[in-house]
Amino acid sequence: MVKRQCPVCGVIYEADPHRLKHGRQTTCSRKCSYSLRTTNRTTSVTGPCGVCGKLVTRPPSRVALSKTNVMLCSSACAYRARSLGLVGREVITPYNIPDEVRQASSIRRRKQNALRKAEGRYACSDETKAKLSLATAKAIAEGRIPRVSQLELRVGDVLKQLGVRATGQYRLRGDHGRFAAVLDYFLLDSGTAVEVNGTFWHADPREYPSGPVYASQHRTASRYQTKIKLLRDRGIPLIEIWELDFNADPEVAVRSALGKLMGSSC
Repeated sequence: MVKRQCPVCGVIYEADPHRLKHGRQTTCSRKCSYSLRTTNRTTSVTGPCGVCGKLVTRPPSRVALSKTNVMLCSSACAYRARSLGLVGREVITPYNIPDEVRQASSIRRRKQNALRKAEGRYACSDETKAKLSLATAKAIAEGRIPRVSQLELRVGDVLKQLGVRATGQYRLRGDHGRFAAVLDYFLLDSGTAVEVNGTFWHADPREYPSGPVYASQHRTASRYQTKIKLLRDRGIPLIEIWELDFNADPEVAVRSALGKLMGSSC
């Protein structure tokens, strides 16, 4: 045993040299040990959130383990930081699903869907569909669902320049007043629907002569056919403005579409 002075309270105490060698018994008591740890502990780091600027306090250990060079105050700011490119990601082992696992998963899903259809649990009830329709219409009206593309905005500017009165994002209702579809534009004077069709999403036949290729294009085509049928049933004429034509000459594309409307009404 060796005698030494406690660095906290100054009391002389006896300590085991072997334990001292491994950092043990450096103080006379547990109370002094806790006090020494508090004194030697590095203070926390305080700084602004890298996304919103709010002050954040983090321990040094957490800052050292962070994947980003900035501090983040919340999960929302952390997700936003990913979009801004502030969080670095390094894929060490690529995520790969074997083909046999995919096939087994597909078979399992088909069996589950077949069982749900047999039990009448596959589709939403009319009450649920009505609630979803109202929620969708409300979200569109409040602007929480961005539906307007830059192409649609440019078409709206040309319509305005030509003096055509049109309402954008016109909500069309079906039976029982339920939300049915959203029209890109609705011409107030002629009661005509205007659809602005992008080259990719609507699989322009000039670029996709064999029709839709990707799953997203097939979904868009299915929804578009439903909208066309709804317009036909309601007796609402439809004119289409394609992205390729509009990019070639915006005013000519819009005038040509309006001209087809005038020709069909004669």
